[in-house]
Amino acid sequence: MGGVLISVKQERASTHWLKRWTLLLCGWTALTLAFAGVILPLLPTTPFVLLAALCFYHSSPDMHLKMLQHPKLGPVLIEWQRHRRVKKEVKVRACLLVLVSLSLSAVVMLFI
Repeated sequence: MGGVLISVKQERASTHWLKRWTLLLCGWTALTLAFAGVILPLLPTTPFVLLAALCFYHSSPDMHLKMLQHPKLGPVLIEWQRHRRVKKEVKVRACLLVLVSLSLSAVVMLFI
């Protein structure tokens, strides 16, 4: 898999410097918001991770490859690229985390 990705990575990268830097900025912003979504309730994580992957796909193939090889993000991104879906287990886990996050927020609000 790595050889194929490396051989075509230069073809994907945008050649215009302004487009490339804009996509890099959007990718890093989306990735930052995705990590913030892990902590903050009601801020979605998955759409920002997918957006970051798309931006890095077109601007920085090396960063896109790093995302694909990440132990937590990689399987979800590969599933999305191959089948355009998120596995049911990931959806259930996300819903449970939102429920826990909302519950903790409610408890904190009661004591403030």
